[in-house]
Amino acid sequence: PSSVDNGSRRTSCALLRPETTVMEPATLNDISVTLPHDWKYSNPASWSKEAAAILSEHGAVALVSKTDNNDNDDGLIKNEICDNANQSAYSRVKEMHHRIASSRGLDPKGVEEPYRFAEIICRDDGGRRYDVPVPWLGGENEKQHINNGYIILPTAGVGSGRIGAPLLPKEEEAIAELHSSMGRIVTSVMNALWSNNDDDDDSINNESSSYVAAAGFLMNEPGSNSQNWHRDGPKEGFIDCFVPLIDLNESVGPTAIQPGTHRTTCSVVGDNNDDEGGNVLVPLLNKGDVLLFDYRTIHRGLGNVSESTTQTL
Repeated sequence: PSSVDNGSRRTSCALLRPETTVMEPATLNDISVTLPHDWKYSNPASWSKEAAAILSEHGAVALVSKTDNNDNDDGLIKNEICDNANQSAYSRVKEMHHRIASSRGLDPKGVEEPYRFAEIICRDDGGRRYDVPVPWLGGENEKQHINNGYIILPTAGVGSGRIGAPLLPKEEEAIAELHSSMGRIVTSVMNALWSNNDDDDDSINNESSSYVAAAGFLMNEPGSNSQNWHRDGPKEGFIDCFVPLIDLNESVGPTAIQPGTHRTTCSVVGDNNDDEGGNVLVPLLNKGDVLLFDYRTIHRGLGNVSESTTQTL
């Protein structure tokens, strides 16, 4: 066990794996994997094994697009797909705010009091951060395959369908396209992560044993507060997948992570709004790139301090 005092923040840690020695602080380069331009048509073993190894060691990995000599500025998932999904998120939030105000008589922004409904959850005391659950629409059944061995993740799971009011047809179409694109990338990494044979490329192309537990949009509007440091849960075997639908910069409220904390029992004590000290990384991804991190990795969404009134992450 060790205790590190970082001024106003104190982190106490006990390693879950006694044989693990103290790791050097990770850098953004340490947790990033650049996928080839033709990743959709290449053997996923060429990059998924590297991504899985980083995810296992550091508790997080950023999958990014190759930008040099590229004819467009698309991330791993095309801009058009991200833009359509972003519009669907705005549409969903707008409709839910209208229903909350008209049917419930509540402040739809959640400024007076944060709220929790099946369709939308206000996460911020100032009413600027929302979770918007949606069903996973990446595949019609648990055995759907697509080209070159990529497998769309199955629909079975806790988060599939428990979203209250149904989506509009255009929302459903846009979200299905986004989820299908995510499934092409994520499944190969999951198969590599949990493969019993590190040298078996076929295991990466085989039918996935993973399933989607929940899906949704995380809306972070200008003026939001930073979250406290937290884990999403204590259990091994869950992986969070974030895809930014706009280009990230420091002001729009990206996600900050503490690499390696998935292998500790760290607890943050005191003022945990301070990022000074410790090993804190803030991956600034392009629209359509992918951040995967272990459910147990300590992280938080930063406040959106953008001067723009419309730049919602």
